[in-house]
Amino acid sequence: MTDGLPAGITPYDWALEQLRIPDAHAVTKGSENVIVAVIDLGYRHHSDLDGHLWVNPNPKQGDIHGWDCVDDDSSLEYNGPGEEDSYYYRGHHVFVAGEVAAVAPECPIMIVRVGYTDRLNWANGIRYAVDNGAKVLVIPHGYIGSAHGSDIPLFYQGTDFGYPRDNPELRRALDYAYDSGCLVMSGTADNRGRRVVAAQAAFDTTCAVGSSHRRGAPANICCSADYVEFGAPGGDRGTGDDRDRIWGCGGDGQYIPFEGGCMACAFAGGVAALVWSRYPDLSNEQVRQIMRNTARPAESVEYNADGWEPRLGYGILDAAAAVSLRPGQLCRDIHIVEPSLRVADNVLRAVVENRGAYDADRAVVVAYSGDSRVPADSSGTTDTPAQELLTRQIGHAVVVVRGLHSSRVSVELLGAPPEVVYLETFTLDRHDVGNISYSRWAKEDTG
Repeated sequence: MTDGLPAGITPYDWALEQLRIPDAHAVTKGSENVIVAVIDLGYRHHSDLDGHLWVNPNPKQGDIHGWDCVDDDSSLEYNGPGEEDSYYYRGHHVFVAGEVAAVAPECPIMIVRVGYTDRLNWANGIRYAVDNGAKVLVIPHGYIGSAHGSDIPLFYQGTDFGYPRDNPELRRALDYAYDSGCLVMSGTADNRGRRVVAAQAAFDTTCAVGSSHRRGAPANICCSADYVEFGAPGGDRGTGDDRDRIWGCGGDGQYIPFEGGCMACAFAGGVAALVWSRYPDLSNEQVRQIMRNTARPAESVEYNADGWEPRLGYGILDAAAAVSLRPGQLCRDIHIVEPSLRVADNVLRAVVENRGAYDADRAVVVAYSGDSRVPADSSGTTDTPAQELLTRQIGHAVVVVRGLHSSRVSVELLGAPPEVVYLETFTLDRHDVGNISYSRWAKEDTG
């Protein structure tokens, strides 16, 4: 069925290519053990989702595919403003679920309806998803409070974002989800071009997803923010070219276009599900780091020294790279790039690279006057130790090195550097396997 699709356009087409989903599917298409909860306005059936919905193994209230927190039953369908004449309300939930199915087709999709403005629905929906086994939570919309006695969000009545003071239950539910080992995705676009804080996306428990356009740069719906983690396809708005939007499943069985942070959020959730399917024993924090550290830089974007920028974070997600890591890369693995070693004015400078996918939040470089692996005085014993410490530490520095990336480090040396400086490099982070790498700098090598 192609009802509604313009000529030459297929569902979720350029977005899947940008995320390198076809290449990722050569490795994995997901797992029945990784459940993705899509928490949104209200679902409607589309044949493309047949066979993709989660089936509750222990339904207690008729909740076969999920739960409707608005009507407090298993109906799941949207009803409310725009029900009859707006494909936005009628189609948004199924469109987002279709994104997840296109990215991770073997991962079950749990449907949770929270509506828009009832604050308790959001917390209840998150807790339902977590308690019923969801690993990834896609929450495309953000909660926006309403004036007392009104069901219209304050944002649409001229009052800017004013959360979380009026929904602490939602924040506690997000904490509960992350502490339970889940990943939560939230989009950051559609802020009318302003630099604003949307608290739900900004919390530490949430992965904030920026929006890219089909040419691989920040979309025109992007908002810059200090907490954007990575980017995914969101589409451009108002260009007049149907190809710039994202086309997918609609709520009346047809195909419809959307653009926005909601779209980026759902694509990111699908990628998270693929990564977890490929590496089922990883924690939520490890999956998050893999996604972040395998993201590729966007075109025509200026990144800071840490490889980050405020619209697409650390880059556009690369699903193929994320699911293609070797077992030996699922770690922190710190090394000095030896050609980068320089000593001048009693300061040793080098580039430190992390060959593992996990962040080294505290990598230490230790400089010695000799090789710390061999005795400086072989005659020394426990009873008669060497009278002088011949191989001495002459400096150290601690540096942060993201997984699969590098950082510069400067080590201030004590006194004039010897002819040869020996270096040990390792991490101080929890749960590290204790790998130590060794390198050396020799004055003669620098001329």
